[in-house]
Amino acid sequence: MFALAIVITVAAIFAFSMFADYAADPGRLWHDVHHDRNGHFNFALDLALSLRNFDLLEFLLQLERARVWPPVHGLALASVLTIGGIDVRLAILPSLMGWVATIALTFLIARRLLADRGNGITAGALAVTFALASPAFRLITADVMLEGLGAALTALCLYAYLRARDAPDSERWWGILALSLTALFFEKSNYWLLTVVPLAIAQLSEDVRSWLGWGRARLAAIDLRTIARDPFVITAAFLLLLVIALYVRGPTVLHVFGTRISLYPPENLVTIVWWVLFLRGWRLWRANRAAIDKIGIAGRRLFYWHAVPIAVSFLLPKRLATFLWYVGPTHYAQSAYNPLHAAGAQWLAFSQGFHVAAWAATLVVILATVATARLPQLARGARAVVFLAALSVLAVVLHPQQQWRFQTTWLFAAWALAGVGGAIILARLTSSLPPLLRIGVAAAAIAGLAAAQSQHRWTRMAYMAAIHPQSGPSDLELPKVYLPHLTGAPAIGFMATFSPSPFFVWTVRADCRCRSRVDMPRPPPFLAREDYRRVAADWLKQTRADRIVIVDAPGLYEIPALGLTYDRLSGFVEAIESDPRFTRVVAEPVSALGATVTIWQRQKE
Repeated sequence: MFALAIVITVAAIFAFSMFADYAADPGRLWHDVHHDRNGHFNFALDLALSLRNFDLLEFLLQLERARVWPPVHGLALASVLTIGGIDVRLAILPSLMGWVATIALTFLIARRLLADRGNGITAGALAVTFALASPAFRLITADVMLEGLGAALTALCLYAYLRARDAPDSERWWGILALSLTALFFEKSNYWLLTVVPLAIAQLSEDVRSWLGWGRARLAAIDLRTIARDPFVITAAFLLLLVIALYVRGPTVLHVFGTRISLYPPENLVTIVWWVLFLRGWRLWRANRAAIDKIGIAGRRLFYWHAVPIAVSFLLPKRLATFLWYVGPTHYAQSAYNPLHAAGAQWLAFSQGFHVAAWAATLVVILATVATARLPQLARGARAVVFLAALSVLAVVLHPQQQWRFQTTWLFAAWALAGVGGAIILARLTSSLPPLLRIGVAAAAIAGLAAAQSQHRWTRMAYMAAIHPQSGPSDLELPKVYLPHLTGAPAIGFMATFSPSPFFVWTVRADCRCRSRVDMPRPPPFLAREDYRRVAADWLKQTRADRIVIVDAPGLYEIPALGLTYDRLSGFVEAIESDPRFTRVVAEPVSALGATVTIWQRQKE
């Protein structure tokens, strides 16, 4: 416990320094209005404002809308904002807590893998040295992104599994594993998938014959004729075929008694299919509850505390379809994919972004390989750590959407294995020395590794891997100009010569500490300038905003791949300039961003 206390203290000191650095100048983080951090903060802010206003209905509605990005991180940040106040300087606290927890769990995992306590502490200290030194890991967990808590929850799942495997009858640790997996699922579904698959493979691989025999017995007990006659199965099969047909056909509209009904995408039909299957499963559970309850402590905890909550969540509209899309092959960037190029790019981020230099990354790989080679001598369940690291490496390389930050949530497993490999080598080299001298050599090795890594300055690759701004003007220069002119406005509109962003919403609501109505047009891609002018004109006719903010920023935040460029979206500016219902009352330059902000007031009729 003393060693763990030291690790947590050191990590907390690092985290406090990271928080103080951000809080001193939050603007350094807020670059690029299209960055996901804007959506994450905006969601948490809406939850916090609902809680502070005791608006339970709005709070629940916000939770229901959290589909692509599940609500755990938002709930954590909303709790911070509710207690600490609506302040953008608090935005990174949940991620920093996740970072501290990940460091501590990395130590615990590495220590748990070795039976000898002294060697285990050495392994944990070596693993933590790599984790603390990682530039990109620190940058992305000093952000408003999901990776910080994602890494912590993934590490907690792995540690709980190791503890549960150490004491198979431990109801406590199987319960912690089940709840941790559930929390991870509602943090982000792809993190959950990258965790639950290695854990399942690790568990099955320990006794393949037994599991195969169990599977064959269950298959033999299935009566296909009974299933084929089951009305629930027939209904689900029919609806599923309809869903597939609609996806193949594309946009489909029906007119029923003069009402236009869109059936595409058939996300709600997917939910109905699940409702049918869920009801059938519930009936089976009621009929076989006694047998299900005999599956053992591990099975009961994972079924009732993990599988059931996820199954129930899929009963909510569109949630299952969103999950399948998010973890499926259709969710990827529309660009050419080359696996060799992807492997090289991921190694570049691993070696120069998530490690201080290539030598440190190479050392991690070598030491982790040593630990893997000694897998039979490691603790029960150790293969789960190896499978998590190996399958995650494979996933980030093979996934067509190449994002370097995808490494964040599983690197702790590689560092834990590297720590174990280093401890094994040190134990072999010092086996003939007296115990006190062995401790001294291990301490010197850890101190030397820490000193060697501290000599390196962070490279540009570290910031790129974490998608973290390194320099340049802040987006917060924009609200400094427009917020003073929006006081008291019940409804506010925004248009910009770049695509809309939740950045505008959260800056307004954080300033007034209220859920002001913020309206923006949603321009479709690939239109001509005149078409965008028409989109803006139509929006101006129907918006209830009395005050409109126009951000005219040539070349800023363009998305050429979608045709959302300045020369086209400047049609927005032309639309309001030609609308006699609005009068320009303010025009101020934002020289740092090369933009001009104008405020327009609706004329009284």
